[in-house]
Amino acid sequence: MSKTSGTKTTPPQPPESPAPRTPLSPTHYRLGLVFLAVAAAASFVLAAGHLNLFSPPGCGDGSPCDRATASAFGTVPLVGWPTSFVGLAYFLSLAASWTVARRSAAGEVPATFRYLVRAGAGVSVMFLVAIIGGGYACIYCIAAHTGNFLFLVVMETVPRAAGTPGTPGTTRAAIPTRRLAAWGLGAFAVVTAIEIGLDAYAASRQREILDISIKQITDTTRQQPERPRGEPFTGRYLAGPARAPIRLVIISDYQCPDCRIIEAEVRQIMSRRSDVSMSAKHYPFNMDCNPRINKTLHSNACWAARAAETTGILYGNEAFWRMHHWLFDRKGAFVDAELHAILDEWGYDRAEFLHLMQGNRTVELIEKDVDQAVELGLYTTPMIFINGVELKGWSVPNALTRAVEALAATNPPPGDATQDRPPTADEKYIDDWRQQPVVQMPPDAREWSIGPQDAAVEIVNWGDYQEPHTAKADAKLRALVASRGDTRYTFRHYPINKPCNPVTPVNKHPRACRAHAAAEAAGALGGNDAYWAMHEWLMTNLKTFSDTTLTEAAREMGLDPQALFAEMQSAEVATEIGKDATLGSRLGLRAVPFIFVNGRHLARWNKPGILDAVLGEASR
Repeated sequence: MSKTSGTKTTPPQPPESPAPRTPLSPTHYRLGLVFLAVAAAASFVLAAGHLNLFSPPGCGDGSPCDRATASAFGTVPLVGWPTSFVGLAYFLSLAASWTVARRSAAGEVPATFRYLVRAGAGVSVMFLVAIIGGGYACIYCIAAHTGNFLFLVVMETVPRAAGTPGTPGTTRAAIPTRRLAAWGLGAFAVVTAIEIGLDAYAASRQREILDISIKQITDTTRQQPERPRGEPFTGRYLAGPARAPIRLVIISDYQCPDCRIIEAEVRQIMSRRSDVSMSAKHYPFNMDCNPRINKTLHSNACWAARAAETTGILYGNEAFWRMHHWLFDRKGAFVDAELHAILDEWGYDRAEFLHLMQGNRTVELIEKDVDQAVELGLYTTPMIFINGVELKGWSVPNALTRAVEALAATNPPPGDATQDRPPTADEKYIDDWRQQPVVQMPPDAREWSIGPQDAAVEIVNWGDYQEPHTAKADAKLRALVASRGDTRYTFRHYPINKPCNPVTPVNKHPRACRAHAAAEAAGALGGNDAYWAMHEWLMTNLKTFSDTTLTEAAREMGLDPQALFAEMQSAEVATEIGKDATLGSRLGLRAVPFIFVNGRHLARWNKPGILDAVLGEASR
């Protein structure tokens, strides 16, 4: 027998398995989407504030939010586009790409997407440093950039695919990079287009208001010789001729960013024209010298106004305007050393100046201006008057210049401040209401109203049953309806509670959905009378509202509590609440109560006597 060879044969091996995939897991996906949603929501709030869709909480005049949006970081360099607009479009485009990556076969995150997110996070870090270091720590800005950075952290924890592209055993991304980019760029383009459209609409509305205001100024000036002369409407110091065809009075705050923009425009006008005079009045947003406000927004505004008044008292008209310009050039901010240096440079007696500035005399003058501003209906600065008529729509670029040139084209004769008679606050509020566009309210399948069907005055109010201002306005409105025979009042839902309000940007009143459901359900079970009985109870029991107190109230109203609670859960009730809230949002609701009188929005309902005055005007 022959011997077998000692050589061993290797059995065939199975083909090498592909490298394991490293997908974007559901946990990573959901967590990343949450952080992007936070960033997008915060950007949306800022964008909505820019568009005047509503007033974001904490973003009033002089707030950190206001200072952040007015700073160099509030707009994109060169184009002037609001940073919040770019942020909203960017975060939503990331969310679109993130979702596409998750739904791909492998669920992988391409390298180009990673680089984009890293670059965006780097920009957010830069913004956070600038915002906090600049002293305008806007909560919405911080939330947007923090959300963006946390999304980066989530993305970096997603494992990369094993292997090297182009070699055996490598897992390529299951979705081409260009498709991912197409979805992201598409989302960015769509959101940006919507923002452009809304911004254009808001701008056109302001231009319309400006055009109406300019016509009112020219018409009033033309009729001035027939108007009786009275107390001069002017400041204590005058720039320009004593008798001028065009007379400006501007109420401002030296630390107000918008006031600074108008001041720059005034200087250009005064440098080019000899037919314009200008005087200034103070309304500092600082409680140290302004008793009409309840919160200090501008920390140095009172000292700035007192410095200006001191200069005028001691050194006259020209010196006042020199100090006025110096203060605006410094944005109203200065420390003791800077003030001392400029006083020495101008040759002023420092001790005399500081003694007068720190005394009561300057505060009394400022308070006198503040009182007059309130009588004129001021609610923000600047407030601008031309020949005694308020210029509205001044936020339109070069609005003041346009108004001055339009008035000059009519060749008005020279006049003085005794001819200028600005309207009172009540007259202003009525005029503001009268100039609002008329809105046609769509019919409501469940309309809850009190008052005659053929009433001459129709009031519609959007409100929240857990919001104190809504309760205050509602009490006034129901009392007026009861005292008049020509007024009808309809209440519509706007709970500031996201579970039942698809359009509210904030979640402020956790019991609001429950309260609104109770009112709607009471109406569904017992009709209009039952609705209004529940409505009145809810408005007077904001703090004590609960299922327990509601049960007892329902029994007292003759309603079956069990049936009421069952109806509160119905789809019909949810639909009616959502419909009202959505309509209010479409009409421009920014805060509740949101009141319309004969189809025109009434903004200043809470001013004493204004409701009576507007209803009287509406009934004519």
